[in-house]
Amino acid sequence: MFGVEQREHEARYDYAQEWIDAVKLAWSDREDFDFNGKFLKLKGIRAKPKPYGGARPVIMNAGASATGQAFAIRNCDAFFVRPSRVSLDETAQRVATVKKAARDLGREIGVYTVGVITCKPSQKEAQDYYQHWSVDLADWTAVDGILAIKNITPQTVPMEEFNLKRRQYTEGMGGLSIVGDPDQVAKQLTDLASAGLTGIAVSGVNYLEELPFFCAEVLPRLHRLGARAAPRAM
Repeated sequence: MFGVEQREHEARYDYAQEWIDAVKLAWSDREDFDFNGKFLKLKGIRAKPKPYGGARPVIMNAGASATGQAFAIRNCDAFFVRPSRVSLDETAQRVATVKKAARDLGREIGVYTVGVITCKPSQKEAQDYYQHWSVDLADWTAVDGILAIKNITPQTVPMEEFNLKRRQYTEGMGGLSIVGDPDQVAKQLTDLASAGLTGIAVSGVNYLEELPFFCAEVLPRLHRLGARAAPRAM
């Protein structure tokens, strides 16, 4: 955006490792520390104020490459994986693979995913609204531009794959599309929890209209299904 040339992919993560190591030192109880890395050379660093409560902020990552995943498993508290669009078992396998890799390093990691929720009082209303926003009003020019940045075009991939990626991105940047009435949506979210996911970052189309309905109808169902802890009394 500002004319700065990006580092080569692997070098970005080498830099990121130094950066996160230095930041964690700054968040720690260390005072006036030095850091002598390949990219960062710091002397007499003193960071104030420290993170509130004596604990560092939660660190999240969503790297898709093998290098990005390794970085997340090594450094982060939460890692976002792409859920399978084929089967729940495949999603469970992906989650288990990440958790095992973290345990092999002596760490525990939360595994999350992302989804776009279309929830209406009836299944038909949800399907109709989903068709309205994800197909009828899709911004295909923007989608094609995003895919082109990722080198996904009719010239670089088979047309069938290109059209599939287009549809997935109109559903919300490749996030899992969850469509249905409150019972169906709660069931799909509970299934994801049963696959081992710690949580899901959700989005919608019109938050002002959709979020109150989701909170009133879906969250209580998740509590009853055991997929979400009941809110604590104040």
